Amino acid sequence: MARLEGIDPNKTSFFMRQVFRRVHKLFGKDLTPQKITARVPRVFWVNTITELLLGLKAKVPLRQRSIVQLRTAARVGCPF
Repeated sequence: MARLEGIDPNKTSFFMRQVFRRVHKLFGKDLTPQKITARVPRVFWVNTITELLLGLKAKVPLRQRSIVQLRTAARVGCPF
C-alpha cells in the first residue's frame, strides 16, 4: 500500500482526466503511481510526456511494452 493517497481522477483538471481515461482504457483500471503523481501537476505532466515520447521511439507496441513493465514490477515486488 502506498504511503500517500492518490488523488481522485474526477477531481483533477480536464486534461488530466483525459489522460486518466486513456490509461484506464489501456489497462482496465486507474494506476496508483499515476494518481500519486497527479498530486503535483508538474511531475504528472513531465512523467506523462516522457512516457509518451519513449513510447513513440520504442519498436515494441505500446500496449505490449506496458504489460511487460507491469508484469516485471509485479514480479520484483513493486508496491504499485
